[in-house]
Amino acid sequence: MRYGTLRGDMAKAEEAAQEEEGPVFEGIPVPNSPSQVVLAPPMQGAPLLTAKQYLYTYSDVQWEEFTVEWVRALGHPYVLVTRMGGAGDRGADVAACLTRQGTNGEWHCYQCKHYQDALQPADAWPEIVKIFVAKVLGVYELPTRYIFVAPKIGSYLTRYLANPATLKEEFFKAWNKANTKLGAELHAGVRTAVEALAHANDFSMFEARNIDWIVDLHRTTPHHARRFPTPLGRRPAVKQPPSEQGAQEAVYVQKLLAAYNEKYGLQLQTLHEARAHARTQQHLARQREAFYSAEALRVFARESVPYETYEAVETDLFEAVIEAEEREYGLGYERLTAVLEAAVHHQPNPANILAPVITVRDRKGLCHHLANDGQLTWCKEESQ
Repeated sequence: MRYGTLRGDMAKAEEAAQEEEGPVFEGIPVPNSPSQVVLAPPMQGAPLLTAKQYLYTYSDVQWEEFTVEWVRALGHPYVLVTRMGGAGDRGADVAACLTRQGTNGEWHCYQCKHYQDALQPADAWPEIVKIFVAKVLGVYELPTRYIFVAPKIGSYLTRYLANPATLKEEFFKAWNKANTKLGAELHAGVRTAVEALAHANDFSMFEARNIDWIVDLHRTTPHHARRFPTPLGRRPAVKQPPSEQGAQEAVYVQKLLAAYNEKYGLQLQTLHEARAHARTQQHLARQREAFYSAEALRVFARESVPYETYEAVETDLFEAVIEAEEREYGLGYERLTAVLEAAVHHQPNPANILAPVITVRDRKGLCHHLANDGQLTWCKEESQ
């Protein structure tokens, strides 16, 4: 109702990203996930798993998709965030690029490792080799930050990552060990170049993130309610309408004025005139409060759940009031009253996760949102 590698030039990278993940919004591709209405978590039965517990059940692909959602919530000025995992990813599961040069410019690498056990140094060494190999082969520039993303990081690797000099020292111990498998499959010239590049690097670009911090930040995104069966957070208090008419109020306010003029024989043309008139001021005030309450619901939904979840609420309410709106009335004000009464008696689908936070005032306000969209009208002349 409302609401592959990145090699080469950035235009090709963005086109590839859009094909894989969806359209670009302000430079960041939007995932092409199927439309999904988030359902309310079950109220009875076995205790729900925590988000961290659910993450352990993820496949490698789900883990990478989750990481993309988290990275986009970080607030960095990324021009492009795209999932590159799979065969031939050259050590970069998620690339977050800070310039239009993509991975040929400054970028951050998020390496996703989804193991049941904690990530150990032996798991990290081959990934470090891959990123150096990619630079030597000209696949992309070295990232300025390289972040391991795993459900759990082992204590040894955590300590090494906290001290780049130690991390580098331990890496070369593994690299130079007799019968080492690190880089063993590389051509001799490439292996030599990788070793030289690693020696020249101070290893400060390598780091990891705590899973609790990752989950807490992901909780601020609309994707969290879709991924994890947890109740919504508290809905913020609704602010009073502003004294001046907002740009988004123009249509529904004019429809209200038309209903007032027809009923009372007035010639109101502006919000201020209706606010000053004894017969209309209280009714108008209630309708504006309802409109802004529904707008607050829309914003809360936008920040908490995928947009289809809010859209389902609006669609259900439209279906509940449209029959009342289409009846014959002597006055447009009577039609308005009948529609608002139908909205008051409408009960949102309890299976929708937003249902518990929807108020009577929201339901009235949604009628005015629908009027704004041209789906509801009050006076007969408006429908001619």
